[in-house]
Amino acid sequence: HYRANELEFYGQDAWRVTPNFTLTFGLRYTLLQPPYETTGTQVAPSVSLNSWFNSRRQAMLAGQTYAPEIQFGLSGQANGKQPYWNWDYHDLAPRIAFAWSPGSDSGMFRKLFGGPGKTSIRGGYGIYYDHFGQGITNTFDRNGSFGLTTSISNSAAVQGVDTSARFSDLFTIPTQSAQTTSDCPVAPCSIAAPPPSGSFPVTPPTSAFAITWGLDDKLKTPYSHVVDFSVTRELPGGFVVEATYVGRLARRLLQEEDLAMPLDIVDPASKTDYFSAATLLTKAANAGTDISQLQPIPYWENLFKSAAGNFGFGPQGNPNNLGCAPGNSSFAGTTTATQAMYDMYSCFAGNETTALFVTDLLCLPACSQLAGQPDGGQPFNYFDNQYSSLYAWRSVGSSSYHAAQLSLRHAMSKGLQFDVNYTFSKSIDVGSNAERINQFEGGGFASQIINSWSPKQLRAPSDFDTRHQINANWIYELPFGRGRSYASGINRWANAIVGGWQLSGLTRWSSGLPFGVGPGLGFWATNWELTSSAILNGTRPKTGNFTVNGQRNVFKDPATAIQAFRLAFPGESGQRNEVRGPGIFGLDLALGKSWKIGERQAVKFSWEVFNATNSVRFDAASGNLSLANSTSFGNYIQTLSQKRVMQFSLRYSF
Repeated sequence: HYRANELEFYGQDAWRVTPNFTLTFGLRYTLLQPPYETTGTQVAPSVSLNSWFNSRRQAMLAGQTYAPEIQFGLSGQANGKQPYWNWDYHDLAPRIAFAWSPGSDSGMFRKLFGGPGKTSIRGGYGIYYDHFGQGITNTFDRNGSFGLTTSISNSAAVQGVDTSARFSDLFTIPTQSAQTTSDCPVAPCSIAAPPPSGSFPVTPPTSAFAITWGLDDKLKTPYSHVVDFSVTRELPGGFVVEATYVGRLARRLLQEEDLAMPLDIVDPASKTDYFSAATLLTKAANAGTDISQLQPIPYWENLFKSAAGNFGFGPQGNPNNLGCAPGNSSFAGTTTATQAMYDMYSCFAGNETTALFVTDLLCLPACSQLAGQPDGGQPFNYFDNQYSSLYAWRSVGSSSYHAAQLSLRHAMSKGLQFDVNYTFSKSIDVGSNAERINQFEGGGFASQIINSWSPKQLRAPSDFDTRHQINANWIYELPFGRGRSYASGINRWANAIVGGWQLSGLTRWSSGLPFGVGPGLGFWATNWELTSSAILNGTRPKTGNFTVNGQRNVFKDPATAIQAFRLAFPGESGQRNEVRGPGIFGLDLALGKSWKIGERQAVKFSWEVFNATNSVRFDAASGNLSLANSTSFGNYIQTLSQKRVMQFSLRYSF
């Protein structure tokens, strides 16, 4: 049972500097209480995960590791404890705007502005704070509050004697891993451990490698700088034209980020970081470099000294080593540390977090040895020993939107009224996911931050970005019947059938919507939980709506298009929204007429048609965009548009 109180107040004033120039200014203050559970059923990490994450970064840049144990304890106002995050007392939002109507009635001013009252020039700036917190609380309460009816599942990618699946009889194949408890040390007494018991604080298991949800305790209120400037000009014949600039620069936006992703440890001697060193091995494997020709890479020689003389998983001289590296079978001699790591990493090209898992947790072919550590190194230098992935909402996102808008309007005259609008715009952000979305629930375009150490790698056009948009709406009174251009002399009974009809409509068109290409399953180059997108490595393929092998496809030549993308290297997040698919088009029409019955009664008939042209626009973002599915790559799966729908109505008013 969550509760939050919000307080806002503002003051504003308008100063009429001259009869045709007005200045408006104001100040708004927002105070948002972090949500809290009213009965005290609320827990939070015992350490600041924001500080924990920052300390991990500082340690890796210095060639060290950092992984103190995380516990969970009671929190929140009902327990007399700290809230999920601190109150933000500095949410002051100034506003200023002006409106000017040029009043000169002579010379160039009249030609330009049309005389007094014909032109309006307006502009404004303001800061706007978001109301946030409910989605974050909901996500953490259901997915990250360890100790509250928590089920401890088997560690990711780990199968031990105690947790491996059990056969119950000769004819039933196990479908789940077993999980032991203190009362049942050899399972299958239970398939899941019971919730932690006893008083708080409680400690998530070490060496569990859990994938779960965390909480940043240093959240700040997201806000936006909003700017607009417009010129409106009245033209003869009832027309009005308007030109506008609109800008919105958002900061401290909520973005999902992995607090426990592997450390990108820097080698103090060579100044090389892990991602760069791992990329060299991946590129060598992709190029088919013979293991005997691979020269020593200082990073592996310095931090993985014990790997020298080992092939992959096997000890020196073991003929049953993995043999993944090119030339392994014919290699003679003693491997360098680089060659041993190359042999093992060659088994996981494109899935380097698994290679790091084998190295960092199982010490195969060797664990890393950082400064001050014993010979032979130690496990869990790169990964945290409690979490393999600990995503949390953080105030690290940003976005920028700029738009030029043109409008032509015609007020109702001679039976016609319409608006036509054109927008030329661009929206860029780090990620477009809403606060209600997390990686466990899906949805959105999966624009979570992949590389937490380089969070702006996926800064790209927003998922909803459309460069060009045109929309129009109109009402037209058909020129038939009494008082109209045609059939004006008919009697009232004929006029009841022919006259008074009104045609209205809405239409919208946009240029292409952005989308990206995925690698398929099994390619976790940078983050243990989420895959990196594919990267455009060649000529941008032609996109649209094509028929290929009897299927509608976003690519004109999917066989060539798939070759234009490559898998991400270690440390890369991939590319987001680098290709454009179809845009939106729709035309809705309505035909209606009213009949007056006396002074107080009326009957109205309406015939409405949605997507009147029955136009089809496909949704590229939901198509088959996985590099692993070469035979159906680019095939559309669903549409943006809906098929034509009609509805009829008859309304009696009295």
